[in-house]
Amino acid sequence: MIEIKKTYKNYVDGKYVRSESGKTYSVKLGNEHFELPLTSRKDIRDAVVSSKSGFKKWNSTSPYTRTQILYRLSEMLEGNRKSYLSILQNSSFTKKYAEKDFENSIQKIIWFAGLADKWEQLVGNLNPVSGEYFNISHQNPIGVVFSLNKNTISLSQLILSILPPLTVGCSVISLSNDSGLLALKFAEDINNSDLPPGVLNILSGDFTKLIDDVSKHVEISLVSIHDNLSQEAIKKIEVNASESVKRVKINPSTEGISSILPYLETKTVWHPKGT
Repeated sequence: MIEIKKTYKNYVDGKYVRSESGKTYSVKLGNEHFELPLTSRKDIRDAVVSSKSGFKKWNSTSPYTRTQILYRLSEMLEGNRKSYLSILQNSSFTKKYAEKDFENSIQKIIWFAGLADKWEQLVGNLNPVSGEYFNISHQNPIGVVFSLNKNTISLSQLILSILPPLTVGCSVISLSNDSGLLALKFAEDINNSDLPPGVLNILSGDFTKLIDDVSKHVEISLVSIHDNLSQEAIKKIEVNASESVKRVKINPSTEGISSILPYLETKTVWHPKGT
């Protein structure tokens, strides 16, 4: 009997797509090897176009609805618990570690889902001023975020590299390398959840070959690096990003309220007091 192996594809704009490069790279899981899409420059451009559209949809969605949609994502993961545990255990982790990592993932999704309609009350501010008017600091999501996931094969690490910007209304392009199989499995649950197309795009590949394409793209508002890169690579990203005044965050916080702050920009509103 011929074994038919699953073909993994990138997840862009709510669809599974092959890399424009036509190339793949191999990752080992247990005793098997899997071929994953090797993301190209064109794939990055397509993901940005999708994310721009996704940002408009997601940012215009009410905070309460975003809470419900993110919570729905935890339900999707729970329904596929065995598949995630299998990937984690076949990646040389113990059953105990795999179960703990999965439980942490569910808890983090629920925590951020609860924050989705509360964060502005927590990080906004009424500023004291002298005069008959109010001065209010209002927070807005920054826009399209590119997130490089850790190479560590961990569902919770993948979740934490995505959820903070998603919670405040940003759209996210997530790229994974060694953890690409886990990320593309996660994309299946995204596809079956209620996230609008383009809000979260999942890619796999080698970031070192895409540094210029990501850091120079003027429509990516922020580059978030959760992996350990060389100082030379970080400097290159920061220099390229400066050309479009792009924010760069290296290993940003993924815990608590501080995790969402990098993905916000402050706007100040002045309003006269009523008499």
